Amino acid sequence: MRSFGMAFAFVLASFVPVSAESGDARALLDRMIEAHGGYEDWASAPSIRFEDRWSSGREFAVTTEPGSRRAYLESPDGATRIAWDGEQCWSLGYEGKAPPRFLYNLTWYFVNLPWVTRDPGVVLAEPREERLFDAPNPSLVVRMTYEAGVGDTPRDWYDLFLDPATFRLQACRYVVTYGALLPEGVESTPPHVLVYEDWTNEDGLIVPTRFVIREEDGAEYARCEISGWSFREPFDPSRLAPPPGAVVDRSEP
Repeated sequence: MRSFGMAFAFVLASFVPVSAESGDARALLDRMIEAHGGYEDWASAPSIRFEDRWSSGREFAVTTEPGSRRAYLESPDGATRIAWDGEQCWSLGYEGKAPPRFLYNLTWYFVNLPWVTRDPGVVLAEPREERLFDAPNPSLVVRMTYEAGVGDTPRDWYDLFLDPATFRLQACRYVVTYGALLPEGVESTPPHVLVYEDWTNEDGLIVPTRFVIREEDGAEYARCEISGWSFREPFDPSRLAPPPGAVVDRSEP
């Protein structure tokens, strides 16, 4: 990672150790989950559905089964479809640069971060404090990593920024390690910081409706708006079957 110098005023890296004993990170993130509406209603939903609209122009209706993480995505005009059946990812009419296997749960993971901290194989570091932007008070920060062999990209990491007053998730700093997206010999992207800008209450669960992603120097990298949240729709497994003309993504994570 290169030195940011004075240009990296975007995040003031004033680390202050938090007095914590073993297990405090899990307890802290459990408080975060409760601040976002609790775990059981989220985990027991038949599906999690929303619509995303990125500043790049990409739009999808995303439907995911929370337990299996099987998912199907469709563009507003129905011309582009992506699905993950738990073993392979296929696409139809997709012309984007990012591999569909990477893309299918990209937004989903960002907007469900409070709850996926309970996933098997998650490893939590001790809490610390860090001042985000020019905030008058530091946030509580927990780094989330993964055990070897977990998911496609176990070398990913996330720094979760929590509001110390409400315990809600404010932001996350993260890297991407999906191999097909990286130049040869490069292990990860530079860190980016995703900041949640607005939230809504859907069936008692506090979920984001807008976020911005910034680069290391504070430049805006991307924006995304989320709408149409639902935790009640049945998951339709028939949508996972590849139609004629579908292309299976064989990219290497």
